[in-house]
Amino acid sequence: MPTLLLEYWTEDDDFYLYAEMGDNERELTLSGQAPEIKKHFKTIYDILEAKKEHKTDELEASIRWLSERVLAPFTAELKACSLVRFCVYDDLIRCAFDLLLFEGSYLFLKRRVCYQIDEGYGEDEPKVELGSALLIADLTADPEEACLAVSKLIPESEYAEVKDAEVKMIRDAASEVDILVVSAHGDLDDDNYGSASINDEEISAKVMGQLEVWVAYFDSCQQGVNLDYLEAFQEESDVQFYLAPIISNDAGDSSTKTMIWFFEATLQHKDPIRALFETRQRLFTYYREKERLNLVVALNKAFAFRLYEFVDSEEE
Repeated sequence: MPTLLLEYWTEDDDFYLYAEMGDNERELTLSGQAPEIKKHFKTIYDILEAKKEHKTDELEASIRWLSERVLAPFTAELKACSLVRFCVYDDLIRCAFDLLLFEGSYLFLKRRVCYQIDEGYGEDEPKVELGSALLIADLTADPEEACLAVSKLIPESEYAEVKDAEVKMIRDAASEVDILVVSAHGDLDDDNYGSASINDEEISAKVMGQLEVWVAYFDSCQQGVNLDYLEAFQEESDVQFYLAPIISNDAGDSSTKTMIWFFEATLQHKDPIRALFETRQRLFTYYREKERLNLVVALNKAFAFRLYEFVDSEEE
């Protein structure tokens, strides 16, 4: 089945939608609706970020409202595709497009999904190499030692706890390993710029720009919408995939399951896109059906992580 590219952007108060699948293209304009669309996406983000269980009805209402406007116009394409690529820009980076509804369920449970921050074409069925890794864990962010567990899955792994680590380790390994995993606390400002840190030493965007890994995985709150990192990966690094939570995520619990299940699946398929799809399905089933958690909490735990692929810009 083909891949569907969905690109969204705003100009003044207008919201633009573009779909491309094979040789077919469509562009739509929602005149004057950009402020209201952004408002509803912010509602979704804020509710999930703070786990506002009492606002479940409001969450569902915003998801339905947005689904009708920004996803439903492409129902025919969604039915025909197996992978959805969302191309989004700075002002829409927090928008949870893959949480919208398709065929009665959340899109992230129905289709493989990948994000990108620039126009271009990625690998729809990638085969990554995962023979070596550097894993750094702050045990206050990784109390269940998920990084240690993953290090035992990968043949050539270097594992360090934060007390024994420094940012220089990342720089030294930048071109030597296939995977970088960091479980540490992250900071983000209101404009979506920030970083994670090791022993109060910032892991800067400059360091991220030096990476040549297949997969960079940050188990760090909100670093999945960190524009400092995303721009460095796209413009300077040779990183192919980046996975991180777009909201604040658990220390342990769902973060442990996400990391272990994701790398188990990636090692099996060599495909991070498929691995995240299977992992989030598994997480949602576990927290919603087995644990019977409130929908807001279940989504906070199952939906938090987003996968980006960095593509060759069409302008180059």
